[in-house]
Amino acid sequence: MVDSSLKNVSILVVDDTTLMQQLIHDVLKRLGFQKVVVVNSGRKAIELVAQHSFDFIITDWRMDDMTGIDLIRYVRTAPQSRNPHIPIIMLTGNSEVRDVIEARDVGVNEYMIKPFSAEQLVKRIRSVIEHPRRFVEAANYNGPDRRRVLQFPLKGAERRKRRA
Repeated sequence: MVDSSLKNVSILVVDDTTLMQQLIHDVLKRLGFQKVVVVNSGRKAIELVAQHSFDFIITDWRMDDMTGIDLIRYVRTAPQSRNPHIPIIMLTGNSEVRDVIEARDVGVNEYMIKPFSAEQLVKRIRSVIEHPRRFVEAANYNGPDRRRVLQFPLKGAERRKRRA
């Protein structure tokens, strides 16, 4: 399932587990991504985000040196962040509703719970690339619009069917 249009898309993968790093890297390479940078700490990710432009980030929540939530906060709000609008996929073992809400509230685009399948990861990556959400900058929130909006608004009878 290699897509040659993905070869120039650069991805930063942040996870402190070697097995998970390898798994995500291999899935991305098989999909056709050629520019995959893998790091094992949030601090290293912050250094790279300050120096390089990535097209999107995949991060774990729990890491030894800092949380994925702290990384997302940095990316979204720090003056040194080169791209506060970058799409971010959080890949985590945290499955509680409060965790999903916290990640959403700091500006994550997609939230995936481990264990996951390659198919699920592909679906989320495609969602980020093919259906980007408008970015919102407000006093207490920087991130993608939390509402998912249909690409083409329904009209007339189609809209009435949707409400039913």
